[in-house]
Amino acid sequence: MESETVYTLAEGVQVREEVFGLLFYDYRGPKLYFAPTRQLIGSGFFDGHQSMRQLIETVIAEHGWPRRQLEEQLGRIFKMLKQKGLIHEQSIC
Repeated sequence: MESETVYTLAEGVQVREEVFGLLFYDYRGPKLYFAPTRQLIGSGFFDGHQSMRQLIETVIAEHGWPRRQLEEQLGRIFKMLKQKGLIHEQSIC
């Protein structure tokens, strides 16, 4: 997971916020996927305007999470989303 990376939803995928995290709906399946993000990531993050670094800094400022723990948690979540083909990753360096 690169810190200067943005993410967008794959074509045919929608995301919405739920109490427990994010719910991804893949119309290509159709399939539902749950991402246990709690309040760490909003659905708007996947518009490709905020970098992973910005997300990490925001979460640390708002919730006080230790950086290493946060990076590991987000790394697992984004790895799963990429493997399922729900999101696209793009470096902005």
